[in-house]
Amino acid sequence: MPSRPRPSPLLDEAAATFASASAGQLSPDLDAMVAMRAPARSWLSTSRPPWFMYPYPVSRQTPKRFFRIAIACLLVTIGLVVHLTRVLQPRPHHAPFETPESELIVHGTRVSLLPEPLYPLEPFPDSPMHTPSSLSQTADENPRPPWLVTVISPATDAARRMLIRSTWMRLYRDVPFAARFVISNPGPQWTENIRIENRTFGDMIVLDHLQEDDITANTIKTIELYKWLIERGHRYEFVSKMDTDLWFNARGFWDRYISQLLSNDTGTPTATVDRTFIGELYYSANYDLVFPHGAMYTATWDMVELIAGLQDRFNVVTGEDMAVAMLMLKGRQVGNLINFKGTEKFDYDDGDSRGDGTAWARSGTHPNATRHAVYGTDALAVHELKDERMFLKVADCFDENGVRQDDELGPEQSPPLYVLWWDFLHRMNLTNRWKSRFERIPDFLWSYDNGTWVCDGIWRLGRTRTGYLEERSP
Repeated sequence: MPSRPRPSPLLDEAAATFASASAGQLSPDLDAMVAMRAPARSWLSTSRPPWFMYPYPVSRQTPKRFFRIAIACLLVTIGLVVHLTRVLQPRPHHAPFETPESELIVHGTRVSLLPEPLYPLEPFPDSPMHTPSSLSQTADENPRPPWLVTVISPATDAARRMLIRSTWMRLYRDVPFAARFVISNPGPQWTENIRIENRTFGDMIVLDHLQEDDITANTIKTIELYKWLIERGHRYEFVSKMDTDLWFNARGFWDRYISQLLSNDTGTPTATVDRTFIGELYYSANYDLVFPHGAMYTATWDMVELIAGLQDRFNVVTGEDMAVAMLMLKGRQVGNLINFKGTEKFDYDDGDSRGDGTAWARSGTHPNATRHAVYGTDALAVHELKDERMFLKVADCFDENGVRQDDELGPEQSPPLYVLWWDFLHRMNLTNRWKSRFERIPDFLWSYDNGTWVCDGIWRLGRTRTGYLEERSP
């Protein structure tokens, strides 16, 4: 049988000391140590300097955790001060019918003039686009539709054009509109490819007098489209313009807007409104302008003619949506605007979705905000779908009748932390993220004239500021 280990002398001594302390008896050495201990005093009553007066290094005498918390608090404070300064500072506004200074920046480059062409702008070769039946009425049994839908596209983005052709253009092919992709001169490298594509689909407008580049696409391309239509006599009651990263519910837009603004009393569909844009009213604080947001808007034919004529007079080179407001100001013109709701046109935010693999919005969404997921049955134009996976995800929320009504939803997941953070800031009224574009328009831009609200002196919205279609009827 193994022998039991003997206890350590150190353990015996510690046990004896503990027993003495419990009985109120300490060893002489411990009594002396306790007697030598000075009573606690503050730094005011001692010659020892406080912590903040110690020589370098302070970090050895201050916990690292304190520094982390202090730095984080300092950064948050600086951020809040900068944010509140930007929000609360008064913004200078241009005088009536005077244009503000506009230094357009496209991908980090200041733009004041169009770039010189880098390749010869040869006329685009013949294709189905030039046949009379493509854009004009040819026979009574096949009347020209009253509505033209154009998608501004780079010549090189054939994949996105095919995606759009196979989704909403095909889904709503029975809606009475003509769909066209608008590109600039593709140059010698892409001309043959574009010619083959157009011979196959016959749905392209080539502005062969323009170079294909980012600056042209973001400045004058839409207005040059207007000129192209006028010069060739392709008249439509309504002309819509949209970006390639936008899902378009053409059925909903036809039912809710176009069909309500057409009259067939003469046997030919005719617009019942004049000088009108249909779009989302947007205020740019950086440029001090109010205009229909460029992701998607629709103009009546007389407005198409007005904007094209003003461009011939003033030759404005600025953001293509801002150019509309600049031209209206320069020409001292006033137009009508029918405003979108936040549930109808918005930028898609996947973080705002339910997290179940669909594009439907979470229960805590902000449906009128600038950015959110698909909510309810109002969605018409869903923007910021540059990723093909997001484009198809949103497309699954629609069918040939518009927004789907019979989707079975899975269990809702908790939203990402950044969404919860924005929710918190919204509740504290410290952010504009969940506000609509309309709510961001300052009060000083509004005036009331003869029973009509007017924004920035150039946009008439009707009896109410919001300018929704149902509010315009008497």
